[in-house]
Amino acid sequence: MVSVDERMDRRIARLALDRFRVGGFVGTSIADLAGALGISKAAIYYHYRSKDTLLHRLIDPLLDAIDACIHDHTTTPPPTPRQMLGAYLAVLLTHRQVVPLIATDVAVLNHPSIGPRLRTQNHQLRTLLTGPDTSVAARLRAEAALGGIWRPLIADPPSTSPTPPTSTS
Repeated sequence: MVSVDERMDRRIARLALDRFRVGGFVGTSIADLAGALGISKAAIYYHYRSKDTLLHRLIDPLLDAIDACIHDHTTTPPPTPRQMLGAYLAVLLTHRQVVPLIATDVAVLNHPSIGPRLRTQNHQLRTLLTGPDTSVAARLRAEAALGGIWRPLIADPPSTSPTPPTSTS
């Protein structure tokens, strides 16, 4: 049975994801969220210390899953590019509702803790895809493959916002 606090936490997270995707992270205030939910700002701050904490609640499960995917595929022998891309796509599909937010919101991409983590993950994925081939052509092929996975997920966002997955940490 889900507690009242947990239900409210999920309602806040669902609404925040919808509002952040439409108005952007910077363009959405805690007051906007509280008003839409018919609760006080204090009620939101009871669940989340800050808007940043709420953003991390939404984004971190995806970033944690990407880290796990990278870790699981850092093996000997290395995975084929097809295996790596398949596993990466499975992660993105699981967390599909936050992909458009990450991909289209400059504030999220440049967030002081999220941005560097995304760039590190992108570099690690590129390295797994290129293997020992460090040529410009290999790097461009890897970037094209990674971008080719993200673009359809951005162009066809989910029509509803299920409760974002929670972090396992």
